[in-house]
Amino acid sequence: MSELNAFMNPDGKAAARNHTLILSLNSFCNTASFNIHRSVSPTVLITHPHGRNEIGVNKDRLRRSLMGNALNPNVFSVLVVGYEDKTTSSFVNELKAKTRKPVESVLVLDNGTLGATREGSEIASRMIQINSEYSREKLSIADFTIGLKCGGSDATSGIASNPAVGKAVDRVINMKGTAIFSETTEIIGAEHILAKRAANKKVAQDILEAAKRNEEMAMSLGVDLIGTNPVPDNIRGGISTIEEKSIAAIMKSGSSSISGVLDYASVPLNRGLYFMDSPSAASEVMTAITAGGASVILFTTGSGNPVGSPISPVIKITGNPYAAKMMREHIDVDISEIITEGKSIQSGSDKVYRILEKTISGRLTKSEILHHDEFAPVPVGL
Repeated sequence: MSELNAFMNPDGKAAARNHTLILSLNSFCNTASFNIHRSVSPTVLITHPHGRNEIGVNKDRLRRSLMGNALNPNVFSVLVVGYEDKTTSSFVNELKAKTRKPVESVLVLDNGTLGATREGSEIASRMIQINSEYSREKLSIADFTIGLKCGGSDATSGIASNPAVGKAVDRVINMKGTAIFSETTEIIGAEHILAKRAANKKVAQDILEAAKRNEEMAMSLGVDLIGTNPVPDNIRGGISTIEEKSIAAIMKSGSSSISGVLDYASVPLNRGLYFMDSPSAASEVMTAITAGGASVILFTTGSGNPVGSPISPVIKITGNPYAAKMMREHIDVDISEIITEGKSIQSGSDKVYRILEKTISGRLTKSEILHHDEFAPVPVGL
């Protein structure tokens, strides 16, 4: 087992990065949050167009997205930028009760945008300096949670990149690590295959019910998922049916036993492989998975999907030689030799795992370098 040079955060959790997070609680606070982020470096920024008057599931999922990402192992301190005192204090008090990280807040209503920017910049500067004192130490893959995603899928996804990632995931699980895969609409037509890998009958039933709920939600809205998925770029890439797409998508989860099914943005309670019931679009999925504690994400793509995350490094992997060339500024791991040279899936998996170790130990991903830091806490959807 290789040793990784990584961080241990204030909560005693393994981390690939040691971020100071500027977290906007609602759209009124986005400008002040951006100004603080721009004024002091390095910080990571979360803004979004939500946070005023959501109700029910919308309100619950938004809060869980924001709270979960603030609690992600890669975040070492949090500056919450709120609008008024009541909702801000409620969020900050709940966050402080769940973490030993430094958590502070500023208010836009009391200070205006400029005043909140000045006060917040001073607070963030202190946080950054404290975080800079943390040193990397020797940890193992067993300490980490790995997120899994595929996007812009094509025929090479099922032939090369997803199977290669699946073998790397099996390696993580065999070494007592944790992994989360998701995208409920991307298992429809293959949910029975996943159910056979469930650790017990309840997990199997949870998998089947998650797929059924998504189908029923789509039908209630007058949408035929089988008629709308795969999408046009998937079809151009050689995927002809939803079943083909789903069978290829689940390959990235490997062959290990599935320990449980997680609600949207929920954290695994134990180590192992977990499925999270969530929407399927890239930004929404990664927002949910990082809220679930993933400190690095393996993202396979056929066409070269560029989406990243503000919280966790996203490793882009392709088996498509065209994407590897034309979208090279987005691709971290090119395993197209599986297609072009007949190299083994295992060789591709070894390559993926080496980059995973390097990324955890500090190697920047292309999405980090290019500032692809999309964040989308869309509360309800497929």
